[in-house]
Amino acid sequence: MIESKKKVLIIDDDLDYLHLLQETLEANFFQCITASSAQEGLEKAKHEHPNLIILDLMLPVMSGYGFIRTLKSQSDLEKIPVVALTALADEEIAMEMMRLGAKGYLSKACDAKELITMIQEYAAA
Repeated sequence: MIESKKKVLIIDDDLDYLHLLQETLEANFFQCITASSAQEGLEKAKHEHPNLIILDLMLPVMSGYGFIRTLKSQSDLEKIPVVALTALADEEIAMEMMRLGAKGYLSKACDAKELITMIQEYAAA
């Protein structure tokens, strides 16, 4: 039996980075859904039920923090693993995201292999 592709929701308001991530993940056999805002991401999470969410923290209107709080407060979405991905490489931010329920935290400067490894680990759960 062929295993179906894991579905990953990418939420980032930087459209160039969003498309780069999408291309990288699709080249590594993931199915990608994209959203450019937290609100759009919540709607897509409800409808698509992804295996994992990659979340930028610095989003307009609702931040990544607000997104994860809202996601984790909804019984039908709370179990979806979230990996926070941000330009802010700060241990305090990482600790706060883990406290809110994120499974992992990576800097946007991470290499593709590190990102793919983390996604494979958490999307399989």
